[in-house]
Formats: sequence, structure tokens, C-alpha cells
Amino acid sequence: MSLPHPRFSGHRSPLRRVALALGFALAGVAQGPIATPAQPPREADIPALVVAQAPSPAQPQPHSPRPQPPLPPTIPEAAVPPRSGIVGINPAPTADLGIGLLHPQNLSFLETTDGDPHPLTYGRWLRSVALPLYASPNGDPWGWIVNGWLMINGYEPLAIGRDASFSMVEAHPGLYSFPVLEQRPDGWLRFQYTAAGSAWTHRDYLHAGAIPLTIQPWEGVLSSASHLRFRQHGLSQALRSGPSTTASLQSLIVPNSHIRILALEEDWVQVEVTQPVQGCTALPGHRTQTGWLRWRDDETQALLVWPASPPCPATEAE
Repeated sequence: MSLPHPRFSGHRSPLRRVALALGFALAGVAQGPIATPAQPPREADIPALVVAQAPSPAQPQPHSPRPQPPLPPTIPEAAVPPRSGIVGINPAPTADLGIGLLHPQNLSFLETTDGDPHPLTYGRWLRSVALPLYASPNGDPWGWIVNGWLMINGYEPLAIGRDASFSMVEAHPGLYSFPVLEQRPDGWLRFQYTAAGSAWTHRDYLHAGAIPLTIQPWEGVLSSASHLRFRQHGLSQALRSGPSTTASLQSLIVPNSHIRILALEEDWVQVEVTQPVQGCTALPGHRTQTGWLRWRDDETQALLVWPASPPCPATEAE
């Protein structure tokens, strides 16, 4: 189905009305005909789902009891989303970040140190994804994220980051992820993909693309981090002798502190704190303490801390 040219006029185009309803922003290039995606760098190294015609629904697997819905009849060649088209990398202090992150299951590619960016870093992994999108659990899919494209039923494909801006966060250095806002016991999960839009999908569909995806709880994200910073930059937090609000107060951790993670226990994190510091340099009169602070709010479950990136060398803050 071809769409009328979505230029601004006295009325909104059908595509722009869909965009506003679903909460994503059309980039400037979307106001003209959709261009053929440029050849991505190192394309041969990046797995991609290339499908010319929709296959029959997949049969349930032992670990995946839900059959996969049929893919769109025609899927464009894989496109690498440009980093400039992904926003919200450093989330606002009040942003709802939910229960964890949606990203590739295997993150070993983040450990490469050869100086050449891996083809799956940042938002490039979206090129290898096939994920159906739902307005609500158990309904019919309204579209797909596939091969780096947002495909809305009945409309021309939108290249992610070129034709439609996406919103992701960078909790792991070099990786953009979707915040998972909620997950139901029956496997349905809701993730945020723009500043104002979210979509449902099911955990059984996380393996539909060329690379499998996973939901990483915030506990796992923080466990893999080395240092923290406060999301509310102007506030101090209590450092206690144990993981409890009844434990003795040792001191207040000021924002300009160096906070190294030692252990996690439920909503508490044990840390080694050096304060005050300027960047990575300890200031005269600084001191280092070990104690416990909350990483998640007791009432709202909001995330209070964020992985610090890049971490400071230990020798500069001691």
C-alpha cells in the first residue's frame, strides 16, 4: 500500500497520524520517499534475517509454546540504524526505566578490544532482530521490528534511526537497549521504544531473529558494572553499615563521589566510596569508606543509581 506524500499541510498524513498514535517521531527524511538503505559497513559480519515471502507460522518448540506470527510478506534488506537516530541514551533522572533491559542475549562482543567497533555495538544489533509488536497482550500484532526496520501493518517500512527516531538507553558501554517497563507471569512484556511509545511482545518471540534477545533485570545490569553514579545528581544518599534502613548511618554520599560496587543484596548495594573527588581525581582531605546504599526506591521501585561509564582508574580515586 503506497502512502500519500507526508508533507505538512492542513491535515496530517495517514503515516503521521499512525506515528503520533504509536508514539514515535518521523525523522526529516521520512517527509519524502523512503530511500534505499545505504550498504552497511562490514555487512558480511552481521547476521540478518533476509526473508522474501512470509513463511508459515513456526511450530511450537519445547522451550517456546507460542507459535510465531507470520512475518511481513516482503522485508527490506537489512539496514544498520545510525547512532544519530537513537535518542534518550542518558535517561532523565525521573524517567521510568522499568524492571530491566531488552538486548542481545550474548554480550561477549562488548569485550572486543581490537579498536574496531563490533557490528552489533550500539543500536546496530537491531539489524539482526525480528520482533512482533502488539498494542496489548493476546491481540494481533500491529507491526514488526525486523532487519533494522519498523514495519507497521499496511504502511511503507520505516528505517529505524533514519525515517523514525527510536529511544534507547546505554547502561552497558557501547550497547543501546530498550527499557522493559513490565513483564507478566504469562510471558508478555512491555518495552519502551520511543520517548512516548511502548509496545508489547512475548518472551517466546525473542529468538525469532538472527540473534536471540533476552531480558536482563536491573540486578544483573548493576552486577556487571564496576562503578555507579546517582541518577539525581544534586542529591546525597545515606551510606549505612548494613543493607537495611535500620542499620547505622555512616555518612552521606555526596554527588561528586567515586562509588565502586562490591556486592548486591536485594534492593541494596555494597559499595566502596571515595569522596570528595573532582572527576576521577580525589580532592585534598578525601576519605574512603565501605557501606551499603539503596539502588532501588523502596516504594516506587524506581532506579536510584546508574552504571558509571567510563569508570575511573582505581589509582586516581584512592
